[in-house]
Amino acid sequence: MADKNNISLIQPYLLLNADRYRRICRNGTGISEFYEFTIPDNGQSQFYAVPDGSVDIVFSISENDVRVMIGGTVLKLKKWEFSAGRNYFGIRFQPGQYLLPKGLDVCEVVNNDLDFSMDVYSPELAEKIALKKTIKERAGVFMDFYTENFLESHDNMHNIERYVRRRIYETKGNISIKELCSETGYSECYLRRSFEQVHGISPKLFERFIRFQHMLNCLENSSGSERTDELAVICGYYDQSHMMKDFRQFSGRTPDEYKRLISKKALKK
Repeated sequence: MADKNNISLIQPYLLLNADRYRRICRNGTGISEFYEFTIPDNGQSQFYAVPDGSVDIVFSISENDVRVMIGGTVLKLKKWEFSAGRNYFGIRFQPGQYLLPKGLDVCEVVNNDLDFSMDVYSPELAEKIALKKTIKERAGVFMDFYTENFLESHDNMHNIERYVRRRIYETKGNISIKELCSETGYSECYLRRSFEQVHGISPKLFERFIRFQHMLNCLENSSGSERTDELAVICGYYDQSHMMKDFRQFSGRTPDEYKRLISKKALKK
């Protein structure tokens, strides 16, 4: 599911319900995936977002204009609103590796969706993306822009944040702040402040999101024979009840209900 610096992120309700949904996974680049979908004039325009610790940029494209939407991780299951009669091209960043417009702080987009004009990043970017015809071409345009403009900071705060994030991935979200303090030699206050400045959420909450995302991946790849309590342990939860509480809050369903949902969708394809 993850390497030392990246994680496979899932937004299941968009994936399962959006019309003509396509994606290109790009783990290892600072971007989790590029995706696109269409909402017809009379199509479903409301989906649900689940916590993933990430930031999304979505270009909303019509014949008349292009809009830019930027949203951070939600904190629990939340409605995700779009407009009918438009095509959408999205970028889901790896946690902590987003590219935001100048002057916008990550705290402003956590649990929020903000609308911007098409030139929020540059006068040309949105237009170039809109003029391309395929997801691969649009991904190439954005990747060139990202590579040129994303500057990874190597000051002490960002180095600490990357270490904490990597250790959270390695332990499937099961490492205490005290253990991290022992490993780094820094205080709890400094570790929390460094992490929150990059992510807009605490390391503890981020760990819960990582365990949940790991559980989604396990369910997606499950043969169906594994018991839920077994999967809970595999995914880093202390026990089944601990997992059930988070899974309901973050997905709005039990794991069994979620498995039935993805099974029904798979049969329809």
